[in-house]
Amino acid sequence: MKVGYLHIGEPEHGIARYGRYLATEAKSRSELSVIEAEVVLTGEKTVDRQNLLTAAATLSQADLIHFQHNSHIWGGKQQLQNLKTFLNACTSPKIATLHDLFYPPHSSLMLQQIVQGKRSVAELPTWLKTIAREQLSPNFRALRQILDRTPFIFVCTEEESKRLDQYTVPNRIKTIPHFVESRTLSITPEAARQRLNLNEKIVITLLGFIYRGKGHDLLVKALAKLPSNYEVVFAGGLGHKEFLHNVINLAKTLGVVDRVRVTGYLSEADQELYLAATHLAVCPFEKTSASGSLCTWISANKPILAFDLPQIAEYNRLQPDAISTFSPYTPETLAEAIQQTLSQPQDNHAIVQLHRQLEMPVVFDRHLDHYTTLLEQ
Repeated sequence: MKVGYLHIGEPEHGIARYGRYLATEAKSRSELSVIEAEVVLTGEKTVDRQNLLTAAATLSQADLIHFQHNSHIWGGKQQLQNLKTFLNACTSPKIATLHDLFYPPHSSLMLQQIVQGKRSVAELPTWLKTIAREQLSPNFRALRQILDRTPFIFVCTEEESKRLDQYTVPNRIKTIPHFVESRTLSITPEAARQRLNLNEKIVITLLGFIYRGKGHDLLVKALAKLPSNYEVVFAGGLGHKEFLHNVINLAKTLGVVDRVRVTGYLSEADQELYLAATHLAVCPFEKTSASGSLCTWISANKPILAFDLPQIAEYNRLQPDAISTFSPYTPETLAEAIQQTLSQPQDNHAIVQLHRQLEMPVVFDRHLDHYTTLLEQ
């Protein structure tokens, strides 16, 4: 079987890396041959069109093509045209993994709820707006484009699958958990903290690009309620500059700015230092699809505290008590949960077991089953 992988987006972006990890695993399988193409969109329509056409021509030599999608890596407002360019030029069957799915209720579901009395008739104007959004929104039009051009799609969580229920038939949605890479930290926590000048600190780390909704502001508010030896690290590149500016101003107002460290984008070696140095990984996401940073923490076998979201519950169903949770979404609750989690004996058995269930060879086998099914149809 010859499998083609499109790697689209900035190389350091988590979703672009996701596709590369899959391709690397595919190349380790003797029954597969792999074709790869890379596209980094520039925003220049002519340049992007030519790069996408070149990638499509290369990948069309494969028996099937697998690509990743979210709005950002496909060009934001230009994503629909970029998708059409690529998909129209591909002659092989295509499969997409969809990331960052945050779709509101479908108009048909809203109407059904209004008729059944579960929603007020006063929401009819909202229903009409929902219909218009489904017809005009670039995100919805891109989703329809992908659904129209693929026999099935992959998502990483059951929660994402539910979000798509009203947009396609359920058997076209295949849920495969986000893989967890293999990782061995080569430095002790004590030595890492020494290198990073974090001696005698309790290190709380929020990993990944800095965006709204990931909880950086909530963690700063919680930090103000924690003892002075607790230090927060925002370990990752800048996503929303204005948001980070607001978070730093919040830290200044609360008097904890000297206990907040912003690393910027980290090399693999520097990331390993911060992973090793961390006492507790905190993932206070208000909403999430499938978090690459969460999987990085699992790969490091570190204790994790996350907001009690459905996706986190999925991990804990796979391996009970692997991830600690807090709720409601308040700084007081988060601060209390941080101290409670750190006060417990650090037994990483559950997180190690979860890691084993999500290792790349295990997760890739599930991809391969679907690849095979597609080509046998």
